[in-house]
Amino acid sequence: MGKEYRINLTKRYNVTFVKDGVKYKTGDEVSVGMALASKFYAEGKIEATNELINDARALGCEELFTKRKSAKKDTV
Repeated sequence: MGKEYRINLTKRYNVTFVKDGVKYKTGDEVSVGMALASKFYAEGKIEATNELINDARALGCEELFTKRKSAKKDTV
């Protein structure tokens, strides 16, 4: 089992996509919860906002917004 984090499940955060995803495209602004924001951040699809990082720091889960998955190299 992975590491457990205390996160806010009720508050919504406005984030802007910086990389195309399946449903959202670059520049799209959406409102998401902290759990989904951390997933999008890890995938490099969004940049974490100050509000999001500050709330994560207050809850002790700021490492969710400091680590990213390594980018896969495209092969031709």
